[in-house]
Amino acid sequence: MTAQVLCFGFNTKFQRELVDAWTSTLDAKTVDLVLLSRRSCPNVDEHAETALKSARRVPEGAVGERLKLHFLRLQYNWIYQQLESSRPEQVLIYNGLNGVNYLVSAACRELELPQLYFERAPLQDRVQIDPSGVNFQSSVPTDIQFYRALAEDEFADCHGADYVDSHRLNDGPTESDPHSASTELGSESYVFCPLQVPRDTQVTVFGGWITGIPHLLDSLNEASRLLPADLHLRIKEHPSSPISFAQKVESYQNPKLVLDQQHDVYDLVANSRGVITINSSVGLEAFLFEKPVITIGKALYSFGEMTTRASDLDTLCNAMSGIKSLDWSRLERDRFLKFLFFWFPPMQQVLGKDYSPSDMRDRDKKYQSLLDVAS
Repeated sequence: MTAQVLCFGFNTKFQRELVDAWTSTLDAKTVDLVLLSRRSCPNVDEHAETALKSARRVPEGAVGERLKLHFLRLQYNWIYQQLESSRPEQVLIYNGLNGVNYLVSAACRELELPQLYFERAPLQDRVQIDPSGVNFQSSVPTDIQFYRALAEDEFADCHGADYVDSHRLNDGPTESDPHSASTELGSESYVFCPLQVPRDTQVTVFGGWITGIPHLLDSLNEASRLLPADLHLRIKEHPSSPISFAQKVESYQNPKLVLDQQHDVYDLVANSRGVITINSSVGLEAFLFEKPVITIGKALYSFGEMTTRASDLDTLCNAMSGIKSLDWSRLERDRFLKFLFFWFPPMQQVLGKDYSPSDMRDRDKKYQSLLDVAS
């Protein structure tokens, strides 16, 4: 591997198009296949165990887990050796949190190689391109003083800060979720919780005190019983979830906990009295509808007075019982969303090569100037 830029984890058609556009003027090579090596490299056991926790596919049973762990060790060794011998100027990684992609990130840190991470952004038709990581690990500032200190015109000067409060953050109904809203939602009084994909890194890595979707459901079952008498909790399974939790929800025999697979997420948010989530982008969607948001895990947008944070089951129960009195800062939410529209470039601009590495460098310079002003 002699290229100046090595790319890992760009496997789908979209990911391929993304990295091809970004590297069109660079000396880059995409690694299609990660091989195996028995020669142990620094901290291989630690990194393999972390990768196992975030891997999307893990065989069932203790034997299957041990085999997967051994396989991850061998993959890490090979990745480390390739990076050590080639010493690329930069390593591009898609996501960098799950399985093999985490191993690449770990090897880069061990070797002190510059990294650049890519992922779909939590805003519609935008992409994360960040040297620190994606989602909760990104460079997006989470010190609320940054947003409080800047004047409104500072945000207006940001390149790409095209946010207006009528924007949809995510796509509406799709072929896999074709149902539109019915008028019955308008007559319901409920809090909404969108379930996330069970093995997604937003759950396995950034889930906080929640160990998984089954644990989340157990906690929601208990907390929902403390909702005000006129409210109930509606949950919706993620359309990409490989398993259904319908039977588990039914087993609670809790009239306060309702599984709703009929309605679109957008409409469920719009008609709700509030949203509770681990860290889904649906929480950002709720900002636009001026709904209270309760976050359970590590969410990119959960700081300052934008949300209510439930750091354990007790605080979750307290938040649910007091859902009608939860408050938030409209100013902080507005400024945070404007910054995200500045930080995450439009996907079509990247794919069309209208947003390039030089544009990212300009973005980073502008960000540094904002930091200087805020300090």
